[in-house]
Amino acid sequence: MEARCLYFTLFSASNLRSVRKYKKMKVYAKVSVAGKSKCTEVDLENGTNPEWNTPFKFIIPEEKIIQAQGKISIKIELFCKRNLKQDKYVGEVHLSLDSQCAKSGNNTCLVDKSGTNSESSNFGTLMYASVLGDKIIIEDSSSSEDQDCINKNQMAQIGTTIGTTILTAAVTVAVAVIAI
Repeated sequence: MEARCLYFTLFSASNLRSVRKYKKMKVYAKVSVAGKSKCTEVDLENGTNPEWNTPFKFIIPEEKIIQAQGKISIKIELFCKRNLKQDKYVGEVHLSLDSQCAKSGNNTCLVDKSGTNSESSNFGTLMYASVLGDKIIIEDSSSSEDQDCINKNQMAQIGTTIGTTILTAAVTVAVAVIAI
């Protein structure tokens, strides 16, 4: 199956409207692309100007890009982490990337509560960057997100096997040297 890797980095947000009355906001972002969602860590320090500098990798089946007429929809929701209650919604951004424009530099967009990215509902700004890779072939679309983890686990097992083999050989040589 053909697919593309979307490399998406969420840098920061600025001038967000505070949704807290007394304490500083602790903001995180949820990025959703092609039915998959990933979250940043919670920024505990910067309040209404959170910084994440979090890179994401999404594998998007080419058929979904074709169905969307060459557009890739990205939804970024911002939340304020709360300890005793449900996290509070801050705002969101809806992006539509053109698959023909494979590279995009650093970008800034408006955060709003209605999802329209309009000036009238401005709740702050968001900085991001994206790069859409060339077409690749993946074996199984249902586990495409897990393939990196599987490969890393397999590589770790191979590394452990090689390390054990080298250690065993070194011990054997050391014993042979002592025996002489």
